[in-house]
Amino acid sequence: MYISREEKEYLIQELCTELHAKLDGGRKNIIVPICPYCGHTGGKFGIYVGTETAKKKLFMGHCFSCGHTVKDVNRLLDDIGRTDLKIEETASFGPVTIPQFVNLDEDEIDDELNIVEMPEGWKRCYKNSYLKSRGFTYDDFDFFPVGTTRGLNFKFDDYVVFPIIDNGDIVGYISRHTWSKEKIEEHNKQARLNGKYEIRRYNNSGFKEGENDFVKLLYNYDSVIEDETDTVIICEGVFDVIALTRKLNLYDNHSIAAVATFGKKISDAQIYKLQAKGVRTVVIGYDGDAVESIKSAASKLNEYFDTYIAFISDPEQDFDSMDFWDIYDVFSINLKTPIEYGLNIVQL
Repeated sequence: MYISREEKEYLIQELCTELHAKLDGGRKNIIVPICPYCGHTGGKFGIYVGTETAKKKLFMGHCFSCGHTVKDVNRLLDDIGRTDLKIEETASFGPVTIPQFVNLDEDEIDDELNIVEMPEGWKRCYKNSYLKSRGFTYDDFDFFPVGTTRGLNFKFDDYVVFPIIDNGDIVGYISRHTWSKEKIEEHNKQARLNGKYEIRRYNNSGFKEGENDFVKLLYNYDSVIEDETDTVIICEGVFDVIALTRKLNLYDNHSIAAVATFGKKISDAQIYKLQAKGVRTVVIGYDGDAVESIKSAASKLNEYFDTYIAFISDPEQDFDSMDFWDIYDVFSINLKTPIEYGLNIVQL
């Protein structure tokens, strides 16, 4: 079946209107909020509208909840009651396969989250000497909830604890010990010799039954406003997000937001979460020493978004340690496409 460019654009527009759907960031899939076959909500039904390949056919649809696949655009139009949009058929003998929506074949994207309880005794704070030493301002305390257990929970003594919030719900937490890395390592060295308790630099959720795996979470996700936030800067950790928000004054900026993936990898679920909010452009802001991780993440993200890398030339630096002008230089003259980044690294 031949579909002209004009017919394709018209069908995309009509399907988005009819199904209350929207294109994802890479404009390769129509994400439908309610599956027309099983009624499952959450955008699990996708219609492929990217460039046709041997494995991906235009307007093929698949639901990652009920598993229903529709292999022909006219059948889809019949099923949703829009027979007026049907395309005149021509002979086609090519093999039919399921589209690779979000590159997960037929596997369902597991984005279901449980609400998580904060550690016992936790209370939000607006002053903290450790955080102040790391540059925290009143705006940071106001915008990014953080607290301590105030000596009421020995497991979290000397930790600052950040809730991870998704759609207004607490779905996890990150806690960072207030001692330096060097002091913790020295303490643990002596503790091992004397058979005493070792200190973990981070003491996070995710280890108890019912708590969410971090591959399903993004820190500061609620700052990504659906259909308003065009660009997301992807960082490794909480402090990078907060430092970048402060130094670039992104607190009330609905067009650009920073999020953290809790490490140097991005999962399919995290990609889906960004797609679901209509993000079009992503900038990878991992630490300067994360060369291979950046290449891997860029290759994965480039399938779905306009992707750039914030190239930090000094491998010892990150957004938390850089000043405003260093960060300004990165975003004004050192944004690289995935190809440019690869060539740049080869030349070093």
